[in-house]
Amino acid sequence: MTKLRNLLRCYAIGMSIKSISSAFHPSRNTVRKYVRRYQESGLTLDLLMTMSEEKLQEMFLDNQNRSRKPSARMDELEALIPDYVKRLSRKGVTVKSLHEEYLREHPDGYKYSTFKRAVRRQKYHVRVVGHVDHLAGDQMYIDYAGDKLEVVDAETGEVRCVEVFVAILPCSHYTYCEAVWSQKKEDLIVACENALHFFGGAPMAVVPDNLKAAVTRSDRNEPVINEDFAAMAEFYDMAVFPARARHPKDKALVENAVKLMYRSVYADIEGLVFHDLASLNAAIRNSLGAFNDRRMSGRKESRRELFEEVEKEYLQPLPAVRFQMKARKTVTVMKNSYVMLNKHHYSVPKEYIGKRVDIVYDADSLQIYHGLKLVTSHMRNDTPYGYTQKEAHKLPGRHGSYEKDLGEIYERARAIDNILLNYLREVAAQKEYLPLAFRTCKGIISLEKKYGLARLVAACACASEGRQYGYNEVLEILKRGDDVSFMPSDDDTPDAFLNYKPQIHKNIRGREYYSNLSGNEKEDDNGDNKQ
Repeated sequence: MTKLRNLLRCYAIGMSIKSISSAFHPSRNTVRKYVRRYQESGLTLDLLMTMSEEKLQEMFLDNQNRSRKPSARMDELEALIPDYVKRLSRKGVTVKSLHEEYLREHPDGYKYSTFKRAVRRQKYHVRVVGHVDHLAGDQMYIDYAGDKLEVVDAETGEVRCVEVFVAILPCSHYTYCEAVWSQKKEDLIVACENALHFFGGAPMAVVPDNLKAAVTRSDRNEPVINEDFAAMAEFYDMAVFPARARHPKDKALVENAVKLMYRSVYADIEGLVFHDLASLNAAIRNSLGAFNDRRMSGRKESRRELFEEVEKEYLQPLPAVRFQMKARKTVTVMKNSYVMLNKHHYSVPKEYIGKRVDIVYDADSLQIYHGLKLVTSHMRNDTPYGYTQKEAHKLPGRHGSYEKDLGEIYERARAIDNILLNYLREVAAQKEYLPLAFRTCKGIISLEKKYGLARLVAACACASEGRQYGYNEVLEILKRGDDVSFMPSDDDTPDAFLNYKPQIHKNIRGREYYSNLSGNEKEDDNGDNKQ
């Protein structure tokens, strides 16, 4: 009756019959009938507006009941419809399959169009669903299919069930499908990455359901996202926008995409046997390509064409490298200033000994944090019981291989004089045991600090002539002064000697130190000055 009141009010303010029909959608003849009865009543508009619903219905509507009593066949169908609507939520159940079942039980039943209309009327009567506008490049819905596929081991015949991951871009309905071993976060993250690379870009947000691999704790207002899944989303510049718990309509399109996978991909590979995940996914990709190329119901385009036309250009570009999931481990820095990960040791600066640090690592590298501060980083090395150390940490002890360190001594000797180089090589050959050879050669080189470079080379020449190879032999020659006869003349002195400058060290004391010391001692003896 509200519509009738508004119609009469519009007529009273001067609207035409045609305009009223266009505004309220009854036929023009119906509008004329209402206007004629209003004019015949002789009542004012204000009085009509105050009349009850029953009076208005009696005045303007026909009293005879135009509704017909439903037939027994329709009553029978209406009684079955609520159960049919409930069963539509099951996997693989469609309106068409329910109608076929209805006809088998009631051969004289209604045709598909009437059956479908009755189902739709019941669904709309039970629950009203709001319309959602999907923007291009805005979201990606992800979900797992309820029915699993199988991989059969070629040698043992063991059957292993695998999960089926489904992703869809809701604007274009472009769909991705892949088989994975499990619903764990590692497989979920890899599957999401594969979907992004299949689409050729990343949307603004990814919409998962509340599985633990993506959502640690579900909440209507602010759910807690799994750290690794959130890190993957951040790497691709996406937000994580989980669907509400127990609200499947929040991701209805991916739910429907799963049903479509049952009718297309599952049906195409039914009866085939696969011995590995790669061959199964190859078959899925072939079927998926045909599915995306098929024209959509009620549209002239396919999913792929719609994606290329309206959504592809709005996706964000993907990074040059793929995301690597990082793991985290909390450890205590040991007394030797190392931490251990997978039985391998990594050095840490000495000031962190005894402190708790976090190791964040992936397949290639690891970073060590103390709180929010990055302490150091290393390349990943899984050699059991090995040690990886940075020279910048300046840890005590000798680090590195003896071959490398001995090679550095040879390079230093070569820069000084070939006499010294040849002598050190002969010493190493005589010692045979590499650590002992390194220690001896290092000791010989260290004599430069006390006796100078020229005398060291001369002493090595003297020792070589006498076939005396070792640290003590060179030291005795220097103490006795036997190297003097092997000292080169000024004309024969190499540039290395002429340009040589003695090293400055806090433990090296020159002539001036001892001269001052001798003067002080004399003053003590004469003046009785005691320090």
